[in-house]
Amino acid sequence: MAKNVSNNVTVIIPCYNDGAYVLEALQSVLTQTILPSKIYIIDDGSNTETKEILRNISNERVEILFIKNQGVCTARNYGINKATTKYILTLDADDSFENTFIEKSVYILDNNTEVGVVCCFYKEFGEGAVNKDIIKPQGRAVTDFLTKNNGVASALFRKECWVEVGGYDTQFENGYEDWDFWLSILKNSWKMEIIKEPLFNYRKKKSSRDTTAIALYDEELRMKIFKKHKDLYTKNLDFILQQMIYKNNIAQNQLEKLQKGREYRLGHSLLLPIKFLKQLVSTK
Repeated sequence: MAKNVSNNVTVIIPCYNDGAYVLEALQSVLTQTILPSKIYIIDDGSNTETKEILRNISNERVEILFIKNQGVCTARNYGINKATTKYILTLDADDSFENTFIEKSVYILDNNTEVGVVCCFYKEFGEGAVNKDIIKPQGRAVTDFLTKNNGVASALFRKECWVEVGGYDTQFENGYEDWDFWLSILKNSWKMEIIKEPLFNYRKKKSSRDTTAIALYDEELRMKIFKKHKDLYTKNLDFILQQMIYKNNIAQNQLEKLQKGREYRLGHSLLLPIKFLKQLVSTK
């Protein structure tokens, strides 16, 4: 039975050495309740094994684009630039969507002219996954993104939003490019809509670009975001301070609960003899 096709959607899948996962990502798109009109898989200078897997893909909707390795921002921009549809769906080659995401997100963009981006709740899976709960990003307005990325990298958005902000900023090749991208779009008065269902599956690896970004480049990348959007942060300084105070109060309450807990009291009692001995030694 033939499926409905949306002539308004192009899917962009950048791929770098993800031959082991890219077919799973592609299958999650090809089994959607509404199919996209085009799927671009952009090979970002992958190894021979991945290139061979990509060359063997045969589907009328899929086109493989081979470029030299320049990073995910350049790969996404390259594919989006070729797209002729109103809407763009980004998906990393090691992740996947549940089969109703395109249908539900297209409906939102078609019926809400103020919404520029649609993403959803998601689940983590894979060898590095430790959080078994549904993860619920809360982004909608630009203020939701001032202190953290409150969206998801894989999302459906209007191509005109991408054009307005000049695409993904290649100075964020080490990470946080989606955070910067959402900030750039939302400060132009667009809104983000979050589908409150786990329709996206995010693969966690023990070693990945995201974990590297946090471990090695977090401070540097946050400073880049601040400098690029300094006008936004200056304008919303009071809001940011309120958020910091709120988070500090939450952390303080959690610490107090921990200190009152049974485990803390037990540990404290076990340490008392050691503290007593130290006091005896210090008085001699």
